Amino acid sequence: MSPSLEFHMSLPREPIFTLVKGFLLIKTELGTAGIKLQALSGCVRYQYRGAWREKGKGCLPPSAIIAPTKYTVSTQRLWLPHVRGVEGSFYAIAPFMVTAAPGIQRGDFGIHFDANMPGSAGCIVLPLQDHWDVFRHLMADFRAKNIKQLPLTVNYTY
Repeated sequence: MSPSLEFHMSLPREPIFTLVKGFLLIKTELGTAGIKLQALSGCVRYQYRGAWREKGKGCLPPSAIIAPTKYTVSTQRLWLPHVRGVEGSFYAIAPFMVTAAPGIQRGDFGIHFDANMPGSAGCIVLPLQDHWDVFRHLMADFRAKNIKQLPLTVNYTY
């Protein structure tokens, strides 16, 4: 078993006043179609090409920007009930800090439910409760199989 995660979102060229939604693809085996869950990254008006440079508002930097570094997601759930926007389970994305552009460091990313703040400050969030439940159960299954982390690829189209 070699599960992996892919995050895909189509970013506009300019800021817009609605949330752009993408999807998180969970592949339980290499070569399988995977499970597609609605997901997004970034806040309203900070989901556009290059917005990953915006600290505390922009989307998660794409994998191509941080290469040769690669993202991984821990299958160990962190419990963060008092963190606004998370208010529950959080799955940390490593590395903790990445270079989003020359001189711009971003970090402390994770995957969590889109609790009470539409969008995210760079994390990948799942806005639908039933999709979040599927994600949490799969992560628990991976953890039970002694899989400690999953590779994550972040892709944007324009």
